[in-house]
Amino acid sequence: MSHVSPSAETLARRIVQSASADVEASEAAALRDEPDGLHEHRTRVRRLRSVLASIERLSDDPALARTRAALAPWGRVLGEARDAEVRADRAEAVMAELGIVDADARRRLVGDERAEYRHLHARAVDAHETPAGQTRRQLVREAGLTLHLDDDSARKTFRRLLRRDARRLARAVRRSDGSLDRLHDVRKAARRLRYLSEAVNAADASLLGGDNRRLGRAAKRVHKLLGEHRDDLLLVERAVETHRRAFTAQEATAPYDEIARHAQSRADAHLAHLPKALKRARKATKMLG
Repeated sequence: MSHVSPSAETLARRIVQSASADVEASEAAALRDEPDGLHEHRTRVRRLRSVLASIERLSDDPALARTRAALAPWGRVLGEARDAEVRADRAEAVMAELGIVDADARRRLVGDERAEYRHLHARAVDAHETPAGQTRRQLVREAGLTLHLDDDSARKTFRRLLRRDARRLARAVRRSDGSLDRLHDVRKAARRLRYLSEAVNAADASLLGGDNRRLGRAAKRVHKLLGEHRDDLLLVERAVETHRRAFTAQEATAPYDEIARHAQSRADAHLAHLPKALKRARKATKMLG
């Protein structure tokens, strides 16, 4: 039996309301600082902002833009805390991998970052209780309720949206000169394409079928490679900075040099895989039609 495509409005509502519900459902665990709770909530906030950005192009409903704008500062607060958590986790993992047991290095690269994470998590909890936080939660609960679109086929409409986001990724790649800012633009474009593809698949897996899933996997690969690249560079930056502090305190500095070299090597390896991942994304875009 052939698949009957829902209307664009039906699918758009389904996508936005599902992403909004995920944000609400993950919030409590983040505030309680359950294992991986903040990371999961931050990811869901990013997903909602991303699908809103894509669907805004179909609608003149100002509530979509208001919701996305209200989520931006919350995402930044969560992101700052998450960065500290990642730096601590990654430093701990690298030290174990390299067999580094220096107590001062562990205190500076792991202990201090864990303390910074606790401080930033507490700031997120405070931000949650502000009037802006209350407004944000209300907008998230109501997201998609006033969304109205032309009664077009979802298949046609969302294929067009995905192609637009794929072209956005292609433009970011063409503009990239290898600098961190340009690579960040590529990562953001890949993330938007990935999240829209995954949202469409979750809402109606048979709508665009394997072509869309293939595109989503390709965009995810680009997104993940550049995310790993960024996280390793954060550790390089932290190790170089901490080297200077350790030197001033007359502590051993060799562990920081070893960690920085290792993290830089891993960052370079992630980047080396990027051309192949981008090629797959281009091929998947062509197959989408």
